[in-house]
Amino acid sequence: MDLAQIIKRIDEVHKRNRNTEMLLLIGTSLLFACGITCFIMAIVKQEYAWGMPPAITTGLLYYPIKEVKELRKKNIALATAPVLINTLPKSKAAEEISKLLENLFGDSE
Repeated sequence: MDLAQIIKRIDEVHKRNRNTEMLLLIGTSLLFACGITCFIMAIVKQEYAWGMPPAITTGLLYYPIKEVKELRKKNIALATAPVLINTLPKSKAAEEISKLLENLFGDSE
């Protein structure tokens, strides 16, 4: 596999990650908007039971934000891979890529 193919594969992963990130951000925005709407309804109607959904939606925001953070971390690491492959000697590049993959996926098991 030559460098052009490696870069192409990494770019494809970046594109899929960006799409996933955008979906997560849209979902997070919708949850946030629902929470704000319920909070405003609680104030306007003075029925404080409407205040419960914002607490729930705030709790639901944790997962999408965590996933976006992980995707961004992986994207940064993937962006460095072509530079490592291109500039380092083959044995050193393989070692560094190995460390990179271990850092990215080692703690998810």
